[in-house]
Amino acid sequence: MKEETNTVSPHGVAFMTGRDTAPAYWAFGVLWVVLADSAQTGGAFSVMEQWMPADGGPPPHVHPIDEWFTVLEGAIEFRVGDEPPMRATAGDSLWIPRGTVHSFTTRSAAHVLNGYTPGGFEQVIMGLGTPAERRELPPPGLGFDPRSAAQLMDNFWSASADTAWAGKWTR
Repeated sequence: MKEETNTVSPHGVAFMTGRDTAPAYWAFGVLWVVLADSAQTGGAFSVMEQWMPADGGPPPHVHPIDEWFTVLEGAIEFRVGDEPPMRATAGDSLWIPRGTVHSFTTRSAAHVLNGYTPGGFEQVIMGLGTPAERRELPPPGLGFDPRSAAQLMDNFWSASADTAWAGKWTR
């Protein structure tokens, strides 16, 4: 009789998540819903759904991983490398190759899908964020201390574009 074993492929096992049941976090004034984390995908990728207020967004930074956005609602102005600013609206997608300095500003409230390959960046949000009590933007004043924010910008997953050691990631 053949013995059966359950093994996980390098790309994980089949799974299904939904925005109403997936883990949600408040961080940086944004609601982040982790639809696929690196544990579920065997490290291959991660996907988060985000709701962002107008006039938000990160300063120039760089990742050692690829990142993509699909805008579902709203308008976002992306600055990617030395390219002219790109305005993305509902239905637009943007791919940012690893090592590319980028930033963005939400020009209106925005709703996006945001993915990373390989996965792992979601761990930063899960570690620094506050579990969301409701599926809405965080309450005013909710945040974390500046030291925690600085650690987010200077770790394996992300670094401020002007951090000297992160230059090894840039193209």
